Amino acid sequence: MNKYIELLGKLHVHPLFWLIAGMAVLTAHFKQLCLLFFIVLVHELGHAAAAVFFSWRVKRILLLPFGGVAEVEEHGNRPFREEWIVTLAGPAQHLWLIAAAFFLWKAGWIADEGWELFFRYNLAVLGLNLLPIWPLDGGKLLFLLLAYFRPFSAAHRHMVAVSAVLLAVFAVLLFVVAPRQLDLWTIAAFLAHAIWQEQKQHPYVVMRFLLERYYGKKGDYARLRTITAPADERISHVLHRFYRGQKHAIVVVRNGRERTTLDENELLHAFFSEKQTDAPLGALIYS
Repeated sequence: MNKYIELLGKLHVHPLFWLIAGMAVLTAHFKQLCLLFFIVLVHELGHAAAAVFFSWRVKRILLLPFGGVAEVEEHGNRPFREEWIVTLAGPAQHLWLIAAAFFLWKAGWIADEGWELFFRYNLAVLGLNLLPIWPLDGGKLLFLLLAYFRPFSAAHRHMVAVSAVLLAVFAVLLFVVAPRQLDLWTIAAFLAHAIWQEQKQHPYVVMRFLLERYYGKKGDYARLRTITAPADERISHVLHRFYRGQKHAIVVVRNGRERTTLDENELLHAFFSEKQTDAPLGALIYS
């Protein structure tokens, strides 16, 4: 139980919240802001509680006035099942929140206006978070889906590209339908900045994935994947062809003939420990 209570100490409020809070006070919408903040808090605690249940390392829970981020120190090597559950644990909170509010409304403990507002805000946060745009929950589900069929590095690049395109579509629709919705433009700007940062961080995201695979906790791999590569292909290029959740056997080919088969740990060791970042696969054979 203590590990769940400790999550409260990891709560951090984004500075943007205080700006929005000031605007809410000036426009007499502070009550609505507090209600939305409570919904977002429960949503993010759902993610964090699921992560702690699977013994993930939760770094912090960052809260914004219109959303939040549960930051974990796991880098793509956890089982797919755990990732799906942790990602969906946030949206799942809205189901019991709506059910509890409905019960209180029927019991006469919540006014019609309060129930309608609470229900509408829950649907808004749920719908927004399920958009397939990074770093929303829908974007994380998209990343998981892509990583199931593509190498981790390629899946990350494609996820960022799809997120950027869908955000552009969202911005166009917003401009046409509700150009004066300042709160939605604020969300769009935040998402654009997050996508841009994620694109810049691509090399580091892949490196953390590989580092944890080499140094970190060894996972149970569901499949063995064979990667065929020529002897002159660089070790770093082969590592970018690694999939998450799979063990790799690298078949080295030279002059059209199979020379040998390497275990993925041999490549990871050569890359990280022996610093053979630009060495070809052939160097591992003939050494």
